[in-house]
Amino acid sequence: MSNVAEIEAAIKMLPDSEVERLSKWLDAYRQRDSASPCVESWLKQARGAAVPGTTTREVMKLTRGEE
Repeated sequence: MSNVAEIEAAIKMLPDSEVERLSKWLDAYRQRDSASPCVESWLKQARGAAVPGTTTREVMKLTRGEE
C-alpha cells in the first residue's frame, strides 16, 4: 500500500476488532509524534546552559523546569 486510498480500502475489509486495534495504534503513534516538539523545545532552552560559571544547581534547576 502506498497511498491513503489503498489504506482506506484495506481498513474497510478489516473486522471491527482489528479496526479497534488499528485505532489504538494510531492514537499511540500520534502521542509519540506530538511529544517530540516538547522535547525539542526543552533542548533549545537547555542548550548552552552549562557555560563557564554556571553552577550545577543552576543547571539542575533548569532541567527541573524551575526557572
